[in-house]
Amino acid sequence: MAKLSKSVIDKINSYDKSVKNTEIAEELWINRNTVAKYRNKVSNEIVDALTKDERKKLDLIERYTPKQLQELLYNLQLDTKQSIEEVIGEPGYIKLALLSDTHYWNKHCARDEIGEFMDIAKDRWVEAFIHSWDLVEGEWVFKWQVYELDKIGFDEQVKDVVENYPDTWIPTYLTQGNHDESFLKKTGGDIGKAISLIRKDIINLWFYDARVKLNWIDINSHHGGWSMSYAKSYKIQKLLENIDPKNQPNLFVSWHWHTALYMFYRKIHSFLPWAFLKENLLAKRFNLDNTIWGWIVEIELDEKGWSKINMEFIKL
Repeated sequence: MAKLSKSVIDKINSYDKSVKNTEIAEELWINRNTVAKYRNKVSNEIVDALTKDERKKLDLIERYTPKQLQELLYNLQLDTKQSIEEVIGEPGYIKLALLSDTHYWNKHCARDEIGEFMDIAKDRWVEAFIHSWDLVEGEWVFKWQVYELDKIGFDEQVKDVVENYPDTWIPTYLTQGNHDESFLKKTGGDIGKAISLIRKDIINLWFYDARVKLNWIDINSHHGGWSMSYAKSYKIQKLLENIDPKNQPNLFVSWHWHTALYMFYRKIHSFLPWAFLKENLLAKRFNLDNTIWGWIVEIELDEKGWSKINMEFIKL
């Protein structure tokens, strides 16, 4: 290896990795093989100085393209679980209404049924609504989506929900989903936050996963991902198995799959609520069950902290 001065070596390694060895050699008037050797030598020295765990991380990072790394960092940004703790009634007891996937400003949004369900829930004296995912339809989620939209644009969709989402004076705790997220991805706009600034009855819990403790009842509101598994319970089981046993909720509610399920697993009452969306092209393509139902759930803690539950189907 040709001996170079420290200043030349430092100059070689000051170039970005995207600059080719040939370009550096021509600029510095040295052999491109020498450039390559010094660049590799410095890289190896850096790697040798890393700990075993740091090398594993570096090896993992190098497997991803810059675009994939950007997406990973974006997802990490969203992985900030929000939690709220409030007493809005009798401690150790609550009655809730569960709804999801309302997809406001989709032409197939079941607007009348949403209002009807919330009126029924109000007559049943529920203390809160839990709305997990896809309050709005969003934009750019799939190719033909624009042809199913009643409203286009962030401002129009905010206005539509503010003016038309039923106001029962009962709080709605909102966890946002992939359709709500579409604006955040494209423009940085948080539609849940924008709506909650105007509609004080809608409490925005951020994206994908949140904890709400109401009257000491611990509720995990979660928006699922990917397509539905071969068995409705499979993905819920896997989600519940990943929860720390020392931090288990009393109630786990997950949406996204436009189908319904109740399951008691690992001492957790878990629900899949149906969507408030009538059949559309996406539902036909993925064979989604767009039956319109809602849940009303009554939970009470006993002296040992175990939760007893009563539930009611509301078919619309």
